Amino acid sequence: QAILDQAISGGFPRLRQPTQSFLRPPCKMLAPRIAKAAKVAPCQLVAAALPRRRGMYSAGCPPGGRLPFTGFFVNPPAIVPRFREGEDKIPTDKFTIDCSPYAPAPDAVPPHELVERMEETFSEMGVVRLTNTGLTRVEDMQRYANVVVKEQMKYDGGANPREGIIANVYEVGAPHDAWLHYHHEMAYNQHSMKNLAFCSVKAPWGKGDTYLSENVSVTEELMKTDLGRKLKDHGVCYIRCLTDREAYKGQGWKEGRAVYNHWQLSFGAETPDEAVAKAHECGLETEWCTDPLLEESGRYLKTIMRADAFEFCPSLGRNVLFSSVADHNMWFDTWKGVADVPPEKRPLQMTFGDGSPISTEEIRQWVSLYDRSGIRVRWQTGDVVAFCNYRFAHGRPAFELRQWEERTIGVMLGEKFQRVGAHADAW
Repeated sequence: QAILDQAISGGFPRLRQPTQSFLRPPCKMLAPRIAKAAKVAPCQLVAAALPRRRGMYSAGCPPGGRLPFTGFFVNPPAIVPRFREGEDKIPTDKFTIDCSPYAPAPDAVPPHELVERMEETFSEMGVVRLTNTGLTRVEDMQRYANVVVKEQMKYDGGANPREGIIANVYEVGAPHDAWLHYHHEMAYNQHSMKNLAFCSVKAPWGKGDTYLSENVSVTEELMKTDLGRKLKDHGVCYIRCLTDREAYKGQGWKEGRAVYNHWQLSFGAETPDEAVAKAHECGLETEWCTDPLLEESGRYLKTIMRADAFEFCPSLGRNVLFSSVADHNMWFDTWKGVADVPPEKRPLQMTFGDGSPISTEEIRQWVSLYDRSGIRVRWQTGDVVAFCNYRFAHGRPAFELRQWEERTIGVMLGEKFQRVGAHADAW
C-alpha cells in the first residue's frame, strides 16, 4: 500500500499521462512487477489505491479498474460519463430488501409479506432491489421480478443484438468493454416499456455494476437550461442503420466486425418486406441503402423516427425526460468493432428534431445532468432489480473480466406502452 500511495502522490494533473510516466522511483520499477504478480495491469493497482489516497473521482473509481483519462484507453471516448457524482442521489437502502429472512427457494412462490414489501417499495420509489436471495437460476429470479413487472413484451425492434436466456429474459447484448451511457429503454421507437428488471445470474464483485439515474431531478435541472428548452421545442430525431446478416455471414461485433445489429435480429424478420412491416409497426420510417462499410450489400436498413424528447409519466402525473445521448454516434466510442468507424458512418445518429446537430458541449451537459443524479447498484449473484423506465435511466461503465470471471445479467422487459410525448399542462 505504501508503494501504491507513493505511485499516486504526484497529484492529479499527472494522472492524465499513461500510468508508468508518473510513477516515482522506486515505484516506476516495482509497479510492473507487483502488477505481474497480482495478474493485473499497473493502472488497476493505481485504481485500487486511489480511493484511499484522495477522492479524485468523487464516487470512487469505476468498476473494472479503468480511470476516466485518455492514458488508460485504447480508443479514448469523446465524452466519458462519470455515472455518479458524490453520493448516490437516492441511498440504495431506501429501495433494497434483504431477502435472508424469507429464504427464497427454487420453484417456490414468493411469500406474501415479501410481495407486499416489494409492491409498496416499487410504488413509492419507482425501484425495488432484492439482495441475499440465494437464487442461482434465472427462472427463479424471474418469478420474483414478476411481482412488480407483471406483464412482459417481446424485444421487437430493439437496437441491441440481444439473445434469449430463457423465454422473455434476454442477455444485455453489449460488449463489457463498452461504456453504456444512461438511457431509457427503447426510447427510439413509438412504443416502449413501463418498467423492466435485471436478474444477476453471475456477478464478479465490483465489476459491471449497474447505475440508475433519478429522472425527475434530471428533468428539473435540464429545464433550467437552454438545452432543455431546445429539446422541448424541437424534440429529437433518431437514425438507426441495421446491417444484413447474410452479407456478414452471421458475424457481428463479437467476431470483431464493424457491426452493431442486423435487421433480421432487431425485428425478428427473415425478409426485407417483413422487416419494413415490423419497422412501420414501431413508428419508424424506412429506407434501404448501400452499406457504407460493405458496398456490395444493398440491404442496409436505415430507420428514422422523430420524437418528443419528453414523455408524460402516468404514475407521477408529470412530464419527464425520455431521451439521452445513448442514441448518438458516441455510443460506439468504446464499442468493440465499431469504435474505429468514422462517427458519420456509425450505425446510430441523433440530431434535434429539426435536423440541426447537437453540439459536443450540449452532449457534455446532457451527460453531466444524468451523472449528477446517479445511483450505483452493486451486483451479487441472485440479486433482482426492477425499476420504472420513466423514473429512472440506466447505464454502466466499461469493465474488464479475468479469464475465470463471468458476468451474466438477465433483462426482463415490462409492459408495453405507446408513446404519447409530453402533455402541455404537465410541466
